[in-house]
Amino acid sequence: MFINKDLLDFFGSMAEIKKQKRDVFNALAADVDDPEIRETLLQIGLNQQQQIDQLSQSIDLVNGRPSFTLTPPAPSSVPSDLSLSSEVETVDDNELPVALVSQPDVEETETFRQLEETSIEADGGRSTASLQEKTTSKDEEIPQESEPESQLSLIQHSQGLSLQIDHGYSNTLQPTPSQTLYSMNNFKHPLAEVFGFTTTDPSAKAQRYRSHRQCPFNNRVPNCTKGHPKNPLGVCSLLHQDKPVITCPVRFREEWLITDDAASFFFEEGVRWSSLTEVELKDAYGRSAGDIDVVLIAYDQHGKMVDFGAIEVQTAFISGDARDPFDFYMKDPLGNSLMDWSAQSNYPQPDYVSAQRESLVPQLIFKGSILHSWHKKMAVAINRSYFETLPNLVPVQKEEAEIAWFIYDLELVVNGEKESYELRRGDVVYTKYQQTLSALTASYPDNIDHFMKLLPELADK
Repeated sequence: MFINKDLLDFFGSMAEIKKQKRDVFNALAADVDDPEIRETLLQIGLNQQQQIDQLSQSIDLVNGRPSFTLTPPAPSSVPSDLSLSSEVETVDDNELPVALVSQPDVEETETFRQLEETSIEADGGRSTASLQEKTTSKDEEIPQESEPESQLSLIQHSQGLSLQIDHGYSNTLQPTPSQTLYSMNNFKHPLAEVFGFTTTDPSAKAQRYRSHRQCPFNNRVPNCTKGHPKNPLGVCSLLHQDKPVITCPVRFREEWLITDDAASFFFEEGVRWSSLTEVELKDAYGRSAGDIDVVLIAYDQHGKMVDFGAIEVQTAFISGDARDPFDFYMKDPLGNSLMDWSAQSNYPQPDYVSAQRESLVPQLIFKGSILHSWHKKMAVAINRSYFETLPNLVPVQKEEAEIAWFIYDLELVVNGEKESYELRRGDVVYTKYQQTLSALTASYPDNIDHFMKLLPELADK
């Protein structure tokens, strides 16, 4: 199938801008006491979500896929902000300035109209179809701001890293009609890995792990304990935009690759070391600052501990409902491996903003500040798709670094008719602690004039 990349990139960038505007209005609504103004702000956010859904349908149309509409958030659903300090703002930590009210740019509007007229050649002998005017409403806003560069793009410019960055927005996965071999990129359900194996893996080993609800990734006990020890949610990774996204921290323990990588940052080459998991860290008052995911301990030639470093694992949260498709799949794993979940409400997908606010930032503030005061290094294991949503971090040389960001992907490995995912380390980004914390807790305010112009309009409604 021929896909017009310019058209996909345009729709993808527009969807990202709409998401940023939606989040800004929802955040403003959370701080407004007047119920009428709050309701209006929430309605504006809901309108932005509806336009995001329209763009998603347009992307599906370009790809020649059947489209479906994501269930928009209820107007009463107000995002809860993390109460860390008075310096933490309610605007998303990874947002860049976006005009709250923008007028269509003539050049961009003309470009969009030209793209609308582009013909898309589809599969299966279907005739060429042109995108219809209804793809975007006539009063949809075309922001003047260009899409901000991603975190990895900026680091690529400064360090010369070779990175592949994907754009676009799609939750629809197209299955193949064959009953022999199925690519993980062709599914219509969100489950990439269940209890460590792909949903189509029929091997005796995969069936044994499913039936006993066991974890193959070095959990503290043989069984999966995610969510609930007796009824765990055994989803290691979700499929999102045709790629697996790690949603379970234990998934990063495959072959203990993260400890080998972190040791190369913490210690000199050749140093003997061992590891401990889930080590509690306390402050000067005896209060818990949380558990360190993995602690690496270095020894001298006599077996005396001489140094240590801390590994923090960061995974995406899940928005939507992952339990229902998981439970349905587990009723008959072989029979339901090709289930179509795309039309179900509350389709699960990764939530990076909540993960950043409720996990990454608090851990850097509480655990990170203690480690920093001790002059101990920290390594962060993170999925590439998550890292790319972070605000701009300032990279430094390895010798100057206090934090190392080890960026991992799940690589699809095909062995005959069996497919599996394996953890692969990609790039490493080195940063300083204070600069990183400032970047992650900073907000990027819009022009105050835009907000001042908005208030009278809201008050008159």
